[in-house]
Amino acid sequence: MFPIDASSIDKSLPVPVGTQLHGLLSYTLAFGGMKDGTKLPSVRQLAADLGIAPMTVSQVYQQLRDEGLVEMRHGLGAFTVPGRPAHVGDHQPINVLRDDIEAIIGRAEALGVSTMGLISMINAQSQLRRPTIGLNTIFVCIFEGPGRDYVEQIRPCLSVNDTMQLVTLESLRQDGPQRQACRAADLVITFAHREAEVRSMIGQENVLGLRFLPSQATRQSLAGLDPRARVAAVTHFQEYIAIMRPSVREFAPHVSDIIVTWSSADDLREVLSSCDAVIYASGADHITDLVRPGVRCFEYRHAPDPGALENIFAPHLADLRQQRVAQGSKRGGKEEMARLSTRLTAAS
Repeated sequence: MFPIDASSIDKSLPVPVGTQLHGLLSYTLAFGGMKDGTKLPSVRQLAADLGIAPMTVSQVYQQLRDEGLVEMRHGLGAFTVPGRPAHVGDHQPINVLRDDIEAIIGRAEALGVSTMGLISMINAQSQLRRPTIGLNTIFVCIFEGPGRDYVEQIRPCLSVNDTMQLVTLESLRQDGPQRQACRAADLVITFAHREAEVRSMIGQENVLGLRFLPSQATRQSLAGLDPRARVAAVTHFQEYIAIMRPSVREFAPHVSDIIVTWSSADDLREVLSSCDAVIYASGADHITDLVRPGVRCFEYRHAPDPGALENIFAPHLADLRQQRVAQGSKRGGKEEMARLSTRLTAAS
């Protein structure tokens, strides 16, 4: 996590300091790799460090709380929300199937079918069925281009029968087919700092926020910047302008001359023409057409946190699959028992 200090907030910009602080903190909480349960600076401390009004900090903390990114503990302050644990469903397969298994065994004994014979029949029947329950998942992205890359990075965690559809956050702002698709999906995945927003729009609880980290390629590109270079760091959203300078410095501490701006700023061309290197956030890629030939220019791209995929996403999928199997057993139990009983009768 990069330090939050006075240089992170630029009061000369026509972007309210509260907006800058919210963008800075929401990005840090979602992408900064902060440990669960980390205590944030107190309202007074952060206000003093940044030279802004305590009321502004308090309002930002309340907004972060409403977005599900921090929790406020009475008398203690603000803390990062603990990561979603790998949940184990209440419906364990052995408990769901116990009565059915007992009934089939009893039926087999009554017909004179041995236990081994029954097992062979069940094994043969299982070969006719597809063993993996397919889950319908949706990834809610901000921009389609990076979103497609994120889907490909997440896809190895999916089963061969699972599907993942891409939906943009903007498309969810209207109650249309994209919202309906999200409501019907087994799981909707998005960025950790967008989880509460997506959940509020689709009115469902089947939303899982994942943590993303700066990609390895981005880190290497930043580390390779010339320390003498004058760097322009361009964001697409004004809200996140405060994170650009510390984001660059986190992996390029040797670079000191960094100018921050956004992709629709009036002086964008002037800023770009005065710089030796340009770094742009996802969504601001159109500025590459404005960069002078020979000037190094690359995207500050993120990637899914491998730890989140392994410890949160994969177990969550396994739990959903188990629940689907349990629900299918309940719905199809009678039909399956009827089919097996027919086979047992024929065998006797």
